[in-house]
Amino acid sequence: MSKKVINFTKIRYYMFALSLLLIIGGIAGIIALGGFNLGIDFQPGLSQRVQIADEGMSLTYSGNDDVTFDVVAGNIVVTSRNVNGVVTETFSKEAYSTMGALAEGLNTRTAIEAELITGAQTPVTAVVTGLSLPYEITEAPVYLNVANTESAGYLMIDDVRTALSSMDIAQVQVVGDEMAQEFQIRVGAETEGEKDKLESTISQLLRDTFGSHSVVVKGSDYVGPKFSAALSTSAFLVVVVALLLILAYIWFRFKLAYALSALSALVHDVLIMLGFIAIFRLEVSTTTIAAVLTIIGYSLNDTIVVFDRIRENMVSIKGKTFEHVINKSITQSLSRTLITSLTTLLAVIPLYIFATGAIKLFALNLIFGIVVGTYSSIFIASPVLMGLMKRLKAKNDKHLGRTGEEPAVEAVTPEAAPAAKELEDVEVAVAERKKRGKRQTKK
Repeated sequence: MSKKVINFTKIRYYMFALSLLLIIGGIAGIIALGGFNLGIDFQPGLSQRVQIADEGMSLTYSGNDDVTFDVVAGNIVVTSRNVNGVVTETFSKEAYSTMGALAEGLNTRTAIEAELITGAQTPVTAVVTGLSLPYEITEAPVYLNVANTESAGYLMIDDVRTALSSMDIAQVQVVGDEMAQEFQIRVGAETEGEKDKLESTISQLLRDTFGSHSVVVKGSDYVGPKFSAALSTSAFLVVVVALLLILAYIWFRFKLAYALSALSALVHDVLIMLGFIAIFRLEVSTTTIAAVLTIIGYSLNDTIVVFDRIRENMVSIKGKTFEHVINKSITQSLSRTLITSLTTLLAVIPLYIFATGAIKLFALNLIFGIVVGTYSSIFIASPVLMGLMKRLKAKNDKHLGRTGEEPAVEAVTPEAAPAAKELEDVEVAVAERKKRGKRQTKK
């Protein structure tokens, strides 16, 4: 029994209307929200990640060695250097699990004084690390910060925004759990070489508000205006060139109508993805461009599978319209398309759930793009191909003077076979007589 053919093209106009609605909604959202949430890659300026954390311990050293303090995988490492060599001592997080125990252990070292500021039972895993590590311990106190562990009364994002209110273009976002008091701060730059100035201004404003030793800088990235402009241009060109190369490849592999149909589906996917990114205020960075290019390749692969099946069925299926061929081809490849999409989602969704930062954002873009790419392969690319092929046929019919659709080739039934054979013999006999007459005329 033959597999039932699903009439996907019957609802093509509803799908076109839905896609158009999503694209228009995305464009409206981009305009209403004032554009994309550009990351540091495409927006010149400074992106700094800071954590507001209280002092947990102060360290001083009165000896003659060069002593440094570091945190490696949660363990405290103290290194001493002198003319006799290097001595390293590790205070493991298992043996020294609290700040009180760590202070006692550090005070056993000659000439090191550790003064506990936070509670003795504060876990040593709460120690905050930053760009300033490893600390060089000298006679001037060095402060070790601990993350906030209180579930109430912690600093909110509005507190940080108020502290930076004198910087009119500063943008602040919460990183991770709000209770951790970690924030991402972005400040635009209009001229080159403002990195040191912007870093100094942010640090000073935060320290004046939250305490001179309570701000830990965990990351700092700066992109100048020239580099940002060049990167934006390169990213745009990468996407355009990719689409043009895809157009050329499918034109060579199939026909121009197939290439234009596939390109329309890819442009559809990119526009809807951009609208999704803009409306949900996802950060646009080089990771986003990588996600868009990945989805272009994924969607194209699905479309090529369907197109290849259409081309095969055009040869093997006789007496059927092109619309039937398209529906049968989509139906035949539907299980493959859905299984591929679901298995890909099974690999990407855990990345979104368990990852953080750029990987989490990349996974979210992929999840949305896979859904849109699967949808466009079924409801956009093939129906557009059908429309283009109908227009091409109508143009050829007009050129040849035909009217209406060309009748489908009907298969000959067993009952009609003798009559068809007799008609074929008559046509052959007439043709032979005409052929012999032409030869006699030539002689």
